[in-house]
Amino acid sequence: MPKRTTHTYSSEDALPDGPDSDLFVYYCKHCSSHVLITDTQLQKMPKRKTDKAYVLDKKKHLTRLNINQAGGKVLLKRGEGKLEKQFRMNCMGCGLFVCYRSEEDLESASFIYVVDGALSTVAAETNPQDAPVPPCISQLEGGLVQVAIEVEDRAQRSAITMNADDVRVTVAAPAARGEANNELLEFMGKVLGLKLSQMTLQRGWNSKSKLLVVEDLTAREGKDMYSTIG
Repeated sequence: MPKRTTHTYSSEDALPDGPDSDLFVYYCKHCSSHVLITDTQLQKMPKRKTDKAYVLDKKKHLTRLNINQAGGKVLLKRGEGKLEKQFRMNCMGCGLFVCYRSEEDLESASFIYVVDGALSTVAAETNPQDAPVPPCISQLEGGLVQVAIEVEDRAQRSAITMNADDVRVTVAAPAARGEANNELLEFMGKVLGLKLSQMTLQRGWNSKSKLLVVEDLTAREGKDMYSTIG
């Protein structure tokens, strides 16, 4: 990825200045809204084993975020009997899930976890209001829409977030005996305002990665609904 370097700033609170200041500006990979300014390259940061998110240590690196904190709290099951708490943050432009933290208070959080593939150092000339539909939601022939979904079961509650690669849904039910699939379809029906008869789980009955096909909905309508909920 090419880097963007800035040397002068109008506010000491914003960023340090000087001819030797190498700073990196990161944008939402989907709509190109500004999300992060830091003094290191994300690809040089360690990555979590669980979800491959980049780990940005706020004590060691400059971290200036331009995000919407409305992503809310999500509990994910990690291993046997272990729950991980995530406070998720969304892009200001398109509402996609771009990063998260473990602490509720952003200022006191020691680390920011950046979702793999969510940000880029290259900003396209895109108006966030006209952001394209992400690749995880595609229009099919016959008025059908296909949605790529990644599911986490045994969560505290049903929740939904979206990035360019997939729509991520947490459900309370376990995967055994198809209970998680049933809850997923009921939850997606509520989010999209559709009946169960208008949705078909085309692939992934026995895996976390699923393909959902829905009727009577355009890809953009689906994207807008997910962004509002997420």
